[in-house]
Amino acid sequence: MVHGTKKEIIASAHQNGAMTDNQAEILCRKSEGKSLSLPGFTSITDQQAESLSRFSQLQLNGLASITDEQAHGLSKVEVLFISNSCQPLIDKFKKQ
Repeated sequence: MVHGTKKEIIASAHQNGAMTDNQAEILCRKSEGKSLSLPGFTSITDQQAESLSRFSQLQLNGLASITDEQAHGLSKVEVLFISNSCQPLIDKFKKQ
């Protein structure tokens, strides 16, 4: 997978539906935590969820399922667009 620029990482993630933990961290640093749209992203690791939780706006509509730990991390995102199947778990952690 690509480890380069923000644009290259996003293009690779759109094409592959995934990225490495390191790429998620790089994206967060290069984007200054503002917003990120990855609607075709189909899988995520716990570490990626924690890294991506630093974005103020995040779109991950392609995820069909997430773990409790991933939901806990992603629930920190101010504006999160995620699939209907994942939303109840996100809501559970937003209420805590």
